[in-house]
Amino acid sequence: MHVTFLGTGAGNYEGSRRQPCSAFVEGILLDCGAGATGRLQDAGLFDRVDAIVITHLHADHIAGLFDFLMHTIIAGRTRPLSILSPPGLTTILRAATAAQVMVLDPAQQFPLSFVEDPLPRATVGPWSIRAVPLDHTVYNVGYHLASDGASLFYTGDTREPSTKEELRAEILIHESTYADRYADRAHDFGHSTASQAARTAVKMHVRKLFLTHLGSLPDTDTEVLREVRATFRDSEVVEDRRRYEL
Repeated sequence: MHVTFLGTGAGNYEGSRRQPCSAFVEGILLDCGAGATGRLQDAGLFDRVDAIVITHLHADHIAGLFDFLMHTIIAGRTRPLSILSPPGLTTILRAATAAQVMVLDPAQQFPLSFVEDPLPRATVGPWSIRAVPLDHTVYNVGYHLASDGASLFYTGDTREPSTKEELRAEILIHESTYADRYADRAHDFGHSTASQAARTAVKMHVRKLFLTHLGSLPDTDTEVLREVRATFRDSEVVEDRRRYEL
């Protein structure tokens, strides 16, 4: 399994070091923040996206989708693309199509299918994908991916404790917008701290924990790394463009 982190920043990202949140896992694009298309192209992955899974409709998780779809038209894509999302995304895309935001209707250029449901699920290539409800300030899901014994869970945004469901996965990609000293702020804005993410990793019996969706408050990276490893040693605070072989 290979994971490439395209953007690792939260909605309050500053500058170009951390772009909004998005990652690529062997054909599956996890959220599509602004700038994801360029990062995919730089990594030679743009033509390898088979499905896009959207956790929720906040702008930092979907703003790159319009650019991605426009570039599929420009590139002359002919093979199918699936998009999984909670309800509401197709309304946004229909409005964008009507306004010619993407130049042409992508659904008229190649097979484009939507799985829009409170708990979307699908099989894409080798992956069985299912959504799990999480706790955020708007309706939000995480995604469990499984294939040939490999498994991964991606949270998008989540307030902890986020789900009542007993989940197991080898790899956990968990948001950590705040260090522990901002736990109250994290709760108010529907986000998690480093220690909360670490406790989730322990509960899920994961092998490896990646922290993403990092906020831009001073010393966040240093504090988050120290705090997460105090509870879960095999963890990484990821950077944009980093690729991991697992």
